[in-house]
Amino acid sequence: MPLTAKDERTLEHIAVQLKPLVGTKRREDFFPLLYLPRKFGGTPEEWVGRVAFGSNDYGIDAYHIDREARNLYLFQFKWSENSRLFADSLVRLSDAGMARIFGDEPVDPLKNDLIRSLRADLTEHRNVIDHVYIQFIFKGDIETAEKSDGLQERREQLETKAHLLERCFGRPVRLAVEFLSDRRTGHAGPVRDSYALEFASQIQQAVPEGPTMHVGFVLLRDLHGIYKGLGERFFNRNIRAGLSPDNPPNRKIRAALADIVLKRSSPAELFALHHNGVTLAVEHATFDNGRAILHAPRLLNGAQTVSSFSRFMEENADNPKIAADDSPLLHLRVLTKLIVADPSSDQVTRVTIANNQQNPVMPWNLRANDRIQCDLQDKFREEGKLYYERQENSIRGLTDSELEEQGIDDDRPITIRPLAQALLAVQGEVPTMSQLREVFENDKLYAATFSARLLQADVKQMVLIYKVGLLLRPVVKRMEERATQRLGAVLRRARNLTWALLVQGVLNDENLSDNAEAWGVDLTREQPLRDYLGTLGTSRVLPILRDIFGEPANDSKIEENRLDFVMSKETYRQCMAIAERRFKWRRCTW
Repeated sequence: MPLTAKDERTLEHIAVQLKPLVGTKRREDFFPLLYLPRKFGGTPEEWVGRVAFGSNDYGIDAYHIDREARNLYLFQFKWSENSRLFADSLVRLSDAGMARIFGDEPVDPLKNDLIRSLRADLTEHRNVIDHVYIQFIFKGDIETAEKSDGLQERREQLETKAHLLERCFGRPVRLAVEFLSDRRTGHAGPVRDSYALEFASQIQQAVPEGPTMHVGFVLLRDLHGIYKGLGERFFNRNIRAGLSPDNPPNRKIRAALADIVLKRSSPAELFALHHNGVTLAVEHATFDNGRAILHAPRLLNGAQTVSSFSRFMEENADNPKIAADDSPLLHLRVLTKLIVADPSSDQVTRVTIANNQQNPVMPWNLRANDRIQCDLQDKFREEGKLYYERQENSIRGLTDSELEEQGIDDDRPITIRPLAQALLAVQGEVPTMSQLREVFENDKLYAATFSARLLQADVKQMVLIYKVGLLLRPVVKRMEERATQRLGAVLRRARNLTWALLVQGVLNDENLSDNAEAWGVDLTREQPLRDYLGTLGTSRVLPILRDIFGEPANDSKIEENRLDFVMSKETYRQCMAIAERRFKWRRCTW
């Protein structure tokens, strides 16, 4: 139930009473001692031994074993409405905490004693635990947390550790990861992390100090069952979302299924013969007599096959040939490579790249599942009600109602490649703006371009700057019309320099806040913005370029058609020095 003014006073009372006992001075650290007695009973003093105070933890700061309900609860509390604050806790719990709670990893003596107490209680009570609930408690909107791509990416990584529970308890124990708020209770049930399927004709190939690959034939209906259970999360490690159902390969897959299942004009075995196969990654797998149990499976390659089969099943759900006892559907198999490794690891990423080479894959596609990209998708959706298409084609698979459910007001997406160029323009990285492959392939350049500082930037300003790139062509054309023929020819080569200077002009405008409010709320290319940028280009950027191109050293280069200097950082620096002198600009970035 929601926190009331009385609860606030109770929390203050708890903090005053127990500060000498636990040492912390921050009132919000006592949130667990308000929440836990209210939910499970007891006094705050009785809960102190099961609560960690301070941030020196492995991702949890309280626990409880409910022997009657046969549940273990692990908690992380945030006295905040901002669910993004759980991001680091999810990472710490996934990277270190789960192995120390349920595995054999030693506990750092410099950390707090909560994990030691928990492990001792698990040793004593492990036989009465059937479910493990990891609950993240905060004061905000639970739907915001559930829709967060950044949190879901981290949550998914945490759920891949569910196999540690079976090892710890010696039997299947279900895991649920929930976000709970004082506004309303959560609704998530235990996560189904394990899926059984037939795995025929299996062979195995181990990589020294790397993952193990199992190769065999898997029933399409088993893959379909995983997809029905996990939904789009099954495709999360793929670099692309499912392509349009009308895409030629997808139509051909459905036509082949119709020939085999409905018309029965082709044998079921022909499907595997003609198909390239699919690739799966799992954190943990067990094999027994032709069957495999997969823990937290993710599809690396084959999204078109699985989604096309699902579409075929939906379109023909009422056809009696689907459910017939002798249906070829029961024998449809596909060649499957199963990689046993952490689906979020670099090794699996490399496997994903290699297995998608039959279709052109650009470097920015390979960054789609990076944590910063997931966090940026959250930012644009939550703060701007805009869709950030980090996965190629992902918006094509969403209906208007699904976009509306996500709170998206504009069906035109912000896409990863032009966003990168806009960010480079802000940073004045003029030469790099034409080298996007290198930006996405070079870890240092990529980290500098997509810095975590972006998550603190004003989203309306980001959208406004993004739109500068969308409208650059008419702005440059207007500048060429005001320039001499000689200067106009140079402007065509100085596109990125012009872009970077336009961005600085926008950011240095004293009316930036009003402009962002007017033009940074959607992706409409409105005429007033066109006029504004055109005026900015002719009244500010063009005079700067006239000055820089008119300098004797540059004038001679122009005369000799040696124009590489317009793409250098040094020329940009000189331009900004002129802008500071003439227009009082300062270099702005995020």
